[in-house]
Amino acid sequence: MNTFLLLLCSFVLTVKAYASIGNVILHEGSGEIQRTDGEQSVTEIDLDVFSYDIVRTGNGKTAIEFVDETRVDVTQHSKLVIDDFVYDPASGTGKLSLKASLGTVRYASGQIAKNSKQNVLIQTPTATIGVRGTDFAMTVDEIGSSTIILLPSCNTNGQCYVGEISVESDAGQVILNQAFQATVVDTVASVPMRPVIINLEEDLINNLLIIRRPKEIQEQLTTEAYKAIANALDIDFLEFDELNVDALQEDLEQWATGLDIDFLEQNFLVDILKQINEELARQMRSEFDKKGQGKRFGQDPETGIIFLDEDPHFVWIREDAGGNYIELRLDKNNTYIINVQQQDYEIIDYTIGGQENVINILQNQ
Repeated sequence: MNTFLLLLCSFVLTVKAYASIGNVILHEGSGEIQRTDGEQSVTEIDLDVFSYDIVRTGNGKTAIEFVDETRVDVTQHSKLVIDDFVYDPASGTGKLSLKASLGTVRYASGQIAKNSKQNVLIQTPTATIGVRGTDFAMTVDEIGSSTIILLPSCNTNGQCYVGEISVESDAGQVILNQAFQATVVDTVASVPMRPVIINLEEDLINNLLIIRRPKEIQEQLTTEAYKAIANALDIDFLEFDELNVDALQEDLEQWATGLDIDFLEQNFLVDILKQINEELARQMRSEFDKKGQGKRFGQDPETGIIFLDEDPHFVWIREDAGGNYIELRLDKNNTYIINVQQQDYEIIDYTIGGQENVINILQNQ
């Protein structure tokens, strides 16, 4: 009797482990699904899907609907790994874990994300996405760089809303909460790009993103790269101690001959790249100064003015000791002259870009 029960339990567990968790509802072109035992099934409509399956597409696309109504669309030349799926239909709760490894995958939330959002884990090679009941697309290129775009969620009646997702790497996190807002995470150690809204039709979100990112994303990546380089120039050259210099050693080095130099130890490539980066940084700093009319971003210790670049705006802030506070958000496409009298403090002709708009502010306690 005990032996019979043991065999029966073993049989039940086996059936449960291989229970279908969804099926293919759309398929065009070539594709396959690899099972845990290594078996490969040619993708076709109504094909069952199981936990730990690996979905691959060639010159085609595949859509899968899970039993909790979660849907994923896998576009051409893409790969999706179903890491885990558990669902209780009675409560609508469960657990879902997916990983987009290559190409473009669109995700639409089902019951698990609505009722157990903390148990939904969506990953790419460089990012982890926190889902709060919405649609989004992930594009992963050949080196793992991930582009994530938040999409509007629409029901069968044509009613649409925009949810929210978090995109996180080891270095930071951003929140997407506007339709067609996008971010990029190049590596697990890099901070996610500041979100931008892209001008892109929903039907065009496919593998073309791998070949050419939307211009809004490329512009933001370029801006952040330039800022990183420009920040590297914020060096206080007064922070050195002349007494630490060994003048005698320097004199000895002047008498070195060609025979004293090991040319094999010279890293000429590093020197060239260093010069290129320094020149690029100088150019970018020049461009920043032109755009803000020589104004450095950050806080001016003399005036107390905080000047920020929060694309598409310049932000001008000043708060005095008495609690008087001024904050201006200025469209970067225009130019400004700012005149401020804030209690006893006065500044005249603070120029940003030109003289197109004049702003006069008088602020008392």
